[in-house]
Amino acid sequence: MQRIINALIQYRNAIIYLILLIISLLYLNRNSNFHKNKLEKYGLYFSQSIYYLSYSISKYFDLKKINSDLFEENRKLKEFELKSKSVSLYPRNYFKEKRYPFVLKKGNVIKNSFLKQRNFIIVDKGKSNGINPEMGVISEKGIIGIVKSVSENYSSVISILNQDLKINIRLKNSNAIGTLSWKGINPKEFQIEDIVRNTDIQIGDTIITGGMSSYFPFGIPIGKITDFEDNSKVGYYSINAKLFEDPSLIYHVYMIENKDLDEINRLQENTLK
Repeated sequence: MQRIINALIQYRNAIIYLILLIISLLYLNRNSNFHKNKLEKYGLYFSQSIYYLSYSISKYFDLKKINSDLFEENRKLKEFELKSKSVSLYPRNYFKEKRYPFVLKKGNVIKNSFLKQRNFIIVDKGKSNGINPEMGVISEKGIIGIVKSVSENYSSVISILNQDLKINIRLKNSNAIGTLSWKGINPKEFQIEDIVRNTDIQIGDTIITGGMSSYFPFGIPIGKITDFEDNSKVGYYSINAKLFEDPSLIYHVYMIENKDLDEINRLQENTLK
């Protein structure tokens, strides 16, 4: 209490000045229309500034929720887009609806290596979010990798920027099937193998997922052909390709769950016995 009294005594002149200023303003506001209008104008301007400041602060703290809602909406749209591009696993004469076992789960990249020959990505989703090994990982504009291992809250993803990872692809125009792999230098520069010489290909042809793996549905756009060479010695083309999106710069990703993966794996194991 003594500190408060000492502060009042120390700043008594400023306090008295403020009190007299407020009394003067109230007096002018009550007895002078000119000053009354001016004070109302400045008061309105001040209250408007305070409102906009409060609104901006509120919107800033709402950004995280807004971004999360947009990401969830994008996930639904991406899932619908992939489903619309998928092919039937069985003839439509036998079943009215397409068999589409893929479900998307959203995540964010928290670590992304891209300077090595065998790169990995860490995503902030794990077992507690329904993520399992062997899930495909995609972004808005292409493929990112395949889930290798998971912990309770995180996933380790074999990046497409890993020279050990081979992705099954098709050329959109010719429907030819091949294999996509990283060249090991530029994050967007890849090579395509196993495209036979009798295939009609052109520079600029779009590369899509081939639908022959259990990780990715058919028809996801990946990149385009930049140049190719007819390698007559081995009977295949040597093709260079460029991705639509730089895998080293991605943040938002989608993990693809194949509901039929266990069934397919069991069937393959029984076939190999």
